[in-house]
Amino acid sequence: MATVNRTQSALVAPHAEATGVAARAAPPQLLRCLVVSLSAERRRMIRSAAEVQAWEAIVCRDAGEFRRMAFRRSAPLAIVDLPAESTAEYWELRQATQSVQQGSARLLFVAGAAAEPGEEIWARSLGAWTYVNELGSQFGFEFVLGEAREAIARQATLLAPDQERGPTPA
Repeated sequence: MATVNRTQSALVAPHAEATGVAARAAPPQLLRCLVVSLSAERRRMIRSAAEVQAWEAIVCRDAGEFRRMAFRRSAPLAIVDLPAESTAEYWELRQATQSVQQGSARLLFVAGAAAEPGEEIWARSLGAWTYVNELGSQFGFEFVLGEAREAIARQATLLAPDQERGPTPA
C-alpha cells in the first residue's frame, strides 16, 4: 500500500498556512517588536496578541523606557499605544516616538485615542506604517501584527537580492 506525503510547500499552501511556514522560517530578530503603552491592561492585551502572532514583545511602561529600549534592542516593528491627549504623558510619548523613529528603518504602528485627524497626520508625518484609532480588542492587534509580519517578510524579500550582489560601487 502506497503512502502519499502530504507536506505542503509555502508556494502551494493556502494563505494562512503560507504565513505559518514563513513565520517558522523567519530569523528570530524579524519577530521582535517594541511596544509602549501607559496602561497595564493594554500592555497585557498587546503582549497576548503578539504571542498569538509569534512576536517577541519588548514591552515598555513609559516614554523613557521606550526610548532606552529602542536604542538597546533591535526590533523591526514599534507599537505605540497613545493615551488620551488630556493625560500628562501624552506629549512626552509623542516626543519619544519622534526621537525613536528618526533615522529608523522600523515599521511604526500607532494606536491612537484622538477623534480628530491631527494625531493621524502626526503619525503619518513620522512615516507610520499604520495608524488606527480606538483599537480596543486583542483581535484587532492580532490582525495588525499579522499584517506587519507579512510587510516585514516582503521587505526582507526585496532586500535579499541587494544583499547577495554586495555593495554597489561608488
